[in-house]
Amino acid sequence: MRETGRESEAAAAALWEANAGLDEVHLGQARLLRAGTSQSCLIISGVTLYLSALIALTGDLQFAAIWLAATGAMIAVVYAYARLMAPEGINPDNYRRYLTGHTVISGVTGLVWGGLASAFFDPSSVLNMFIAVNMVFSITVGGMMPSAEYRPTFISLATAALLPFSAYWLLTVEGPLRLIGIGLLIYYAFGLLVSARAEVQTIASLAAERTRHLTQQLQEQNRIIERASASKSRFLAATSHDMSQPLQAQGFFIGAIRRTLDQPEQIELLDKIEAAWRSQQQLLQALVETARLDSGAIIARIRPFPLEAVLNDLRAEFADMAHTKSIELIIARTAVDVNSDALLVTRILRNLLSNAIKFTPPGGQVELRCAMADDGLLVEVSDDGPGVTEAERERIFEEYVQLQPGPAGSERGLGLGLTIVRQLARKLDLELRFASTPGEGTRAGIVLPLATAPVASRAGQARPGGLAGSPLVMLVEDEPAVREGLTILLTDWGCRVLAAGSGAEALELLSWADAEPDLLIVDKRLAGGEDGLETVQALRTEVVADIPAVLLTGDIYQFEAVTGMEQITVLPKPADPAQLHAILLDALEQPQA
Repeated sequence: MRETGRESEAAAAALWEANAGLDEVHLGQARLLRAGTSQSCLIISGVTLYLSALIALTGDLQFAAIWLAATGAMIAVVYAYARLMAPEGINPDNYRRYLTGHTVISGVTGLVWGGLASAFFDPSSVLNMFIAVNMVFSITVGGMMPSAEYRPTFISLATAALLPFSAYWLLTVEGPLRLIGIGLLIYYAFGLLVSARAEVQTIASLAAERTRHLTQQLQEQNRIIERASASKSRFLAATSHDMSQPLQAQGFFIGAIRRTLDQPEQIELLDKIEAAWRSQQQLLQALVETARLDSGAIIARIRPFPLEAVLNDLRAEFADMAHTKSIELIIARTAVDVNSDALLVTRILRNLLSNAIKFTPPGGQVELRCAMADDGLLVEVSDDGPGVTEAERERIFEEYVQLQPGPAGSERGLGLGLTIVRQLARKLDLELRFASTPGEGTRAGIVLPLATAPVASRAGQARPGGLAGSPLVMLVEDEPAVREGLTILLTDWGCRVLAAGSGAEALELLSWADAEPDLLIVDKRLAGGEDGLETVQALRTEVVADIPAVLLTGDIYQFEAVTGMEQITVLPKPADPAQLHAILLDALEQPQA
């Protein structure tokens, strides 16, 4: 029964759409018909005068006057009807009445011309027969042109004029000339065929015009959307840059202060401060990352890495969060090396874990497990939260969609986590798997390709610590608070830091340095319109080496120059110190050109 009901609804919807399209066609036909009224009346007036002259040549001046008066009156009716019925033009409210009235008037016109032709017809006079045939021919041929826009008007006209006259001819004419009556019927059928083809062409022309109009509307809407999108992008770019600066400085100062504290109360208070900072950082980073993914600014750098290093970072990052919510967190250990972008894979798994912990009630369990798959390594996060229905599965990957709030006390996000997961998986060309059962939980994961050669593991370096060899880092950052906080943090990690507020200052410091920098950390947007990418290039040119570089940015636009520059990593602001530490470890391990 339900299927029958759905089929009926679908049929009704299809019928409604078809009727709506037919109404549009009829509206266009009515407008064309009215627009051609003046021209057709003028042509028929000329035909009427010509036939009046022929009738006068027969000597029947009285019938010529009757003919001229009757046909002239019908022409006046047609012209007046178009002006009186639709004085301001054809619109959706009057086109039906206009077409109906015009069809009736066409039928009456046919009767008048056909009746007058029959009245004038004389089988004994070849001239009279010729003129009578011309009467019905001229009105039907003349009527075919203006009536081509709407075929029922021609059918009404031709039927009223030709059929009675043809029947009268066949009844009154003897001998071979009777065949002319049959020819009139053939002509009638031919007229119907021609009018059908003419109407098809008219409808096609109307459809093309409507398509052109809709295309213009769509193009205009697209221009409006593009302007709105550009405005949104500019707003996000400015906002993200301005908001990320103080958050960035706070994060670096928090990281620097942590290693100086030794009292439990101080550490607990700093943990709360860092949790509040991290919440703001994650919200802003989600907005910026979504916009950067849409604009193509995130570039994947595929190379082998040990997955265990990523899992160690995640294990340390989410341990306190899970403990606070009384959730058992299990993150498997693995010795498998995979081939992908370590930072983007970390981002995917971080979002999956964050989402799972958010929606898992206290006392529940969240597990990250690894298992070999046919085409790689399946890394999957499972929880025993509420789950989602089949209908909701696609929606949860849309931007800003939150189907249900998390358990009481959980933070409410923006609904961008799974959107970012799907976009990053597409960028890395990874298979994304998702399964969920309402009331039982959810499983979500990615399939990573295996590395073809073993990679040195970084196990045991979950939290940021000292960097071996006291690397020399050139820092270029125009914001004093960010520059100071990052300098303290890098120094605490064992780095030697050359800190500059501009590219020119950095080049001057570099000229006095007694060693080549091991790493460049440069802000993308520097004061005075200076571009961080140009600064990186200038510093590399100065030392004639492709020094590994980290580009800090709050911008969301695509950096076309990045694809042509070696060993450069884009890190969006506000950056987590742990993220920066992982990037430094990765960058310093790369061989320099």
